[in-house]
Amino acid sequence: MKSENTTVITAVNQDVRQREWAEQLEAQQASGLTVPQWCAENGIKTKSFYNRLRKEREQ
Repeated sequence: MKSENTTVITAVNQDVRQREWAEQLEAQQASGLTVPQWCAENGIKTKSFYNRLRKEREQ
């Protein structure tokens, strides 16, 4: 039973993170800033941003 709960919680957490990143990707595009500029203003490493962008495109 505990394993089932852990699996559900993990899936929910992954879904939340995926939605947050999707919102951030959209926010960057809407901002009119370059990726490095937007990342600097939002405290996100540029490498992390591009890595997440790649993962979103693969899905």
